Amino acid sequence: MLTGIIAEFNPLHEGHESLMRFANGLDDSEGVIVILSSNFTQRGSPSIISKFHRAFSAINAGAEIVIELPFFFACSASNDFARGAVNIIGRLGISRLVFGMENPEFDSMTLAEILSDEPEDWKNILRRELKDGASYPKAVSIALEEILPGSREFFTKPNNILAVSYMAAIKRQGFNISVIPFRREGVVKSSVIRENMTANKHFLPEYSRKIIGSCEREGRISDAGKLWPLLQAVFIRSNAEDLRKIYGIDEGIEGLFLRKWRESKGLEDFTGRCVCSRYTRSHIRRRIVYILLGLRRENVIEAVKGEVPYARVLAFTEKGRMILKRLRKISRIPIITRLKDSGVEGKIFSETEYRASQLYELTMSNPDMTRELQKVLQFPTKILTGEIR
Repeated sequence: MLTGIIAEFNPLHEGHESLMRFANGLDDSEGVIVILSSNFTQRGSPSIISKFHRAFSAINAGAEIVIELPFFFACSASNDFARGAVNIIGRLGISRLVFGMENPEFDSMTLAEILSDEPEDWKNILRRELKDGASYPKAVSIALEEILPGSREFFTKPNNILAVSYMAAIKRQGFNISVIPFRREGVVKSSVIRENMTANKHFLPEYSRKIIGSCEREGRISDAGKLWPLLQAVFIRSNAEDLRKIYGIDEGIEGLFLRKWRESKGLEDFTGRCVCSRYTRSHIRRRIVYILLGLRRENVIEAVKGEVPYARVLAFTEKGRMILKRLRKISRIPIITRLKDSGVEGKIFSETEYRASQLYELTMSNPDMTRELQKVLQFPTKILTGEIR
């Protein structure tokens, strides 16, 4: 049986390696297929190293195939992140999903059913909390706590949130996918590693350290702060009406942005000044990326309301090549390696993916737009088969 894992691997550390080892060790495992986030993550930040290098890390950790989660879902809140990833897994024909959780013993299936079925009593509590000014994630946790005590504490853990989101997405979309939680404990967080790479590299497997070391030498470590001048330029030429045309810019956040940017010292300072009870840090960061990409509201809403248009392969092993041959015969989603093969239905996805990759390239100390163009449009064989320097 093929096993799916949904991940960011930003970067891939020992906890992730344990998850991969657990998935590969299941008795009937034929191989692990990783659905990997694109260059911008769920939190709205650029990944520390590119999706191609993270795909290489995943292969070293034991994945047979790595498939990209497109930008529209990768750089989204947990429910949309899960919806897109589960849609790819289900339509590929993968019948098992393994994920990490801090509290696998909790009644997470009941929570998933509530989020999937949205009973009226839960919706009433949610509306009440949102009306009182709570952010959406906070309102959800409060509403669930009133129905199932202990839920609010459960939802303070990021892996718990994603696990329930995956289960709810499976139920909503009607896929026959079994789920196996893996307890995450005593493992440093990716965010802690990113904050101080030098001090925390010992939490990374050797191959992950080598890949990151190679990226450091080549000036290929991202720095979100480099996007600040671009955002300032957009704000200089924009008014509130201009910003409201952008996907995700609503509920008055455009006014907040236009008030706060002039007094801010940089991107992180600006983000912090905009954080409030209504808007989380991740919510703000995602909106910044949407603004920089100029994502028109109507275009994105139309694009994401349906299924993911393609499954783009980022990496595979020799065994993965054989699995792909089999999947192509049963898959209900087109499997591609190049964005130019995305088809008419996938055009807005592939075009946005390319633009997001160009924007991501500008976060590098050593940007190379020509190289990025080649990587985005063609299968990156050199990165995947070359030696780690």
